[in-house]
Amino acid sequence: MKTIGVLGGTSWPSTVIYYRLLNELAQERFGGHHSARLLVHSIDYHEIRSRYPGDGVPPDAFDGIAPLLEAELRALAACNPGCIILGNNTLHKSLDTFADRLALPMPLFHIVDETAAAARAAGHRRVLLLATRFTMEDGFFARRLAAHGIEAVIPDAADRAEVQAIQAPLARGEWLDEYTGRLLRVIDRHASLDAVVLGCTELPLAMRPDACALPVLDTVRIQCQRAFDWAVDGSVPDACASN
Repeated sequence: MKTIGVLGGTSWPSTVIYYRLLNELAQERFGGHHSARLLVHSIDYHEIRSRYPGDGVPPDAFDGIAPLLEAELRALAACNPGCIILGNNTLHKSLDTFADRLALPMPLFHIVDETAAAARAAGHRRVLLLATRFTMEDGFFARRLAAHGIEAVIPDAADRAEVQAIQAPLARGEWLDEYTGRLLRVIDRHASLDAVVLGCTELPLAMRPDACALPVLDTVRIQCQRAFDWAVDGSVPDACASN
């Protein structure tokens, strides 16, 4: 198995999910005492997170994330993993601004492209996008899904505020049982759609797929499965890898 590089700490509770899922996949595939070969480059998230728009931060502050993120990705790439996944949905908006010049020597699997591929494979064409309020309202995720023929439906303002109110404490490592029911009620109001995309890496912490009214496209699980399959089997379709 090749080594998978994970850029994490963005946030740290969701990075724990990446570590767990990748090791569970190794156990399922190989049995015994096998675990995944991983490089987890866990960054100090504060300088990046404090540049997200909202709460008095000007919209153009997000532009300052690109050089910080690029430096962290290059630091991870210098450790020579076989492939890389970026453990944060929102930061893929920043990645898209410099991905063409990044020219890494290993594949970096784009979270939206991989989610679109999973949706298409399952026959889903209209999906509910749940994420941070910024991701839902900015449109970068929805536009990239649309480029793959997937329509993203964004919940109304009240439901966007509700999802944000669930996500924010999860990103700080705070958990209440009620978050699951609140998230499922938002999804229930959109039960006519084909599936729900959990477009935020913390939302799986509050999800019970068995109780969900819609099939769940968990972007963390999709990323992990894609990277693991590549690390074991080595195949990289051109449409799904970014360099």
